[in-house]
Amino acid sequence: MAFDAAKNYYSIGEVTKIVGVPAYLLRYWEGFFTELTPARDTKGNRRYTNRDIALVLNIKELVYEKGYKLGKASEIVKGVLKSNGTDQKTTEILKLQKQIGHEKNRHGVVDERRIVLLKEIKEEIEDILQLMG
Repeated sequence: MAFDAAKNYYSIGEVTKIVGVPAYLLRYWEGFFTELTPARDTKGNRRYTNRDIALVLNIKELVYEKGYKLGKASEIVKGVLKSNGTDQKTTEILKLQKQIGHEKNRHGVVDERRIVLLKEIKEEIEDILQLMG
C-alpha cells in the first residue's frame, strides 16, 4: 500500500500493509515502546500519523534487520528521539508523499489527454460508420 499525500491518519490495517508487520505486533509494540502512542478516534480506533509510521519502520529495522532485542531497541529509539529533533524517516516519508502527489497530478493530466483523444477517435469512427451506411 502506498502513502496517500492527502492523508494525515492511517488505520491499523493500513499501517500493517505499509509496514509489513501484523496488527497484533503493532499493539504489542505500543505497550513496549512508550514513544509509539497513536491517537484514538471517538470510537477508540487507532489513528497512526506519518511520525508513528516512521517510528514503526525504525523499530522494525532495529529488530528485524539489525537484530536488536526489544529492550535495546527501545533504548535506541529513546536516544534517537531525544537527540534527533527531526526524525529522518519522517522527513523521508513526507518527501515521498509530496512526490506521490506530484505524480498523481501529472498522471491526471495525461489521463485527461488520453480521454480527449479517445473521444475524438470514437467520433471519427462513428462518422466513418455513418458514411459506410
